[in-house]
Amino acid sequence: MRLGFLGRRSLFEVVRRVSFNIALFERGDITIVDAKLREGGDIVLHCDSYRCVAQELFTLLPKLLGGGKVGVDLGTSRNGMAYVWRGEPILHAVLDWKTVEEILRNIGPLQIYIGSSPYVDVKKAATLVGCREVRLVDELAAGWTRRWLKAKYPELEEDEIDALAFTYHDGVAVSLC
Repeated sequence: MRLGFLGRRSLFEVVRRVSFNIALFERGDITIVDAKLREGGDIVLHCDSYRCVAQELFTLLPKLLGGGKVGVDLGTSRNGMAYVWRGEPILHAVLDWKTVEEILRNIGPLQIYIGSSPYVDVKKAATLVGCREVRLVDELAAGWTRRWLKAKYPELEEDEIDALAFTYHDGVAVSLC
């Protein structure tokens, strides 16, 4: 999956910080465009901050692609997220809780994997997705993939690595309805 970007270089740098495979000034399987320069594209970004761009991409891309998996590593102040489609990582970000809340409330039709540990309130995050199933992944069990993922994606932060690792585990299915 290749993302293409048409727009200002400064916005491209922000988009590049949250995506795995993106090309500047090219069309891709999905084309992201800068609203200040163009209106036609698969995803039109009307903002240019890291938080807003991540929120837009995590919300819109799964809807366009029709599914996938999102991993969420909840923390006390920083939360990692990763979006995987057909086994290929597409997006990654470290976000504040407010942004994670907005994404989980508006996220498209996909599987959600949340890391469970005694330090985070998994129920709080799971209730945001409504009556959909959430998969809880034991952070210690997912830990064996961290070293391999860190070697493959050295640019990712620890929270992003953990979120990505969760998408590669089955976890325990939970529904709060």
